[in-house]
Amino acid sequence: MVAAGAAAGLAVEFHVLGWTSVPGGSCGGRYRPCPDGTTPTLLLAFALTFAGYLALLITIGRFTDRRPGKAVPAVLAVTGVLLALWPGWQAYLWMRGPVLDLAWQADRDRPSSVRAEGVWTVGGRGSTVVRVRSDALVAHDAHDGDRRWTLRAPVRESVCGMSEGVADGVGLVAFARYDKPCDTVWGVDTRTGRTLWERKIKGVSAFTSGSDSLLAADGDVALALTDTGVRAYGLTDGRPRWTTDLRGTKADGTCTPNVVSAAAGTARVVVTCAAQEKGSGRVVTLDGATGRQRGSRALPVESPVDTAMVLSAEPFTLLLAERDERGLAAVLAYPDDDGAPVRIPLSADDEDLMLRQVGDDFRARPALRGTVSGNTLVVATRKPGGYDADHLSAYSLGDGRRLWRAGVDGVAGLVTTGPDRVAVLGSNGRLWTFDTADGDRIGEDDGVMVTTNRLAGDTQLLRADGTWIVVNGEGTKEPPLYGLR
Repeated sequence: MVAAGAAAGLAVEFHVLGWTSVPGGSCGGRYRPCPDGTTPTLLLAFALTFAGYLALLITIGRFTDRRPGKAVPAVLAVTGVLLALWPGWQAYLWMRGPVLDLAWQADRDRPSSVRAEGVWTVGGRGSTVVRVRSDALVAHDAHDGDRRWTLRAPVRESVCGMSEGVADGVGLVAFARYDKPCDTVWGVDTRTGRTLWERKIKGVSAFTSGSDSLLAADGDVALALTDTGVRAYGLTDGRPRWTTDLRGTKADGTCTPNVVSAAAGTARVVVTCAAQEKGSGRVVTLDGATGRQRGSRALPVESPVDTAMVLSAEPFTLLLAERDERGLAAVLAYPDDDGAPVRIPLSADDEDLMLRQVGDDFRARPALRGTVSGNTLVVATRKPGGYDADHLSAYSLGDGRRLWRAGVDGVAGLVTTGPDRVAVLGSNGRLWTFDTADGDRIGEDDGVMVTTNRLAGDTQLLRADGTWIVVNGEGTKEPPLYGLR
């Protein structure tokens, strides 16, 4: 009688656990897979339903024939149900495996027209996540999601640029009026949300909306691109340090600084020039403290440059694409200041690199589908002509050869989590952790199912204070950011 009650109890428990574990009540397919353990849990639920029902009928009938009475059979059956609950729960956890549950979520954006331009993480334990919107900077506690501070943009101005990261707790952000260059630069204390200083510059006229790498922070220096070169300020006080003119000669045509990056006391500026539908460019290396030019190397381009993005400040890695469809479209790695850069083409015979999703989100600091870890580029790839990423590939920045390739089901977010670790959030709501040296899946986060998959458009994946944080570019239909543990 006790065993029959246990079978019936397990049937009810597995039915409840199996159906409530399915997000939205339905699942299946590549982009909405069922959580791990759902199928065996439901199969056991139906099997135990019939087995438990028959066992109860048989045992109750035999028991009442020998010992008339109704109370004892019921007590024994309930005892079996209670004894089965804990073992049933442990069996379900074993079949399901580890999962990431929703720890917290932020309120949806108001007004509904704002979008995320980028995101910063600040600090170690007790970290802060700063979501930079077009109209404001909003900081949240990485562990519990509580809002720490909000810093509004100037009246009638929108965020158009931001530094890649934060140096000594100070982040740089730039603003522009409608259809105007980025001409207002702020130094922001990300711990308190206070504006430390403000400077007016002649912004790069080529950019009238959000664009990455217009600002850089390194050591105690803040760098800002202007229409003619670079201006440097004190990081914490905004005092002018130096100015460099990078317009070039008349023979070069119209030259414009495109992007700036800085690391370890060295600043690099990509300058592109256009004259009569011909293009040229160069990478200028500057001393971050004084602005003195250390060197200049020509870019391997012949037509105007359409895309110039910094993937890594150290080692300096650049995404470059010409307007000519037969021109250069590759990742350029500069392992040192001499010699030709290492080229990794965006299109190969068996795969295409998917570094950036096309969209209106994260324009000031793009949500790249690639990351540089040490001397390795790890990037989402797809089959030629494919629509979504189906693999993750790693390339050496030293010689450009592919090191490994691993299959994935889409890439919604990708982040470096250590010196030799990279984590990938799949479009199907599953998280993988890879070893950047050989592509092996490692750790307890290997293939973990995310119980709450709330991806909307472009996303960024972050790791802070023991929490996986998903940042949505558009925060109106889904929460702008949420934490998983």
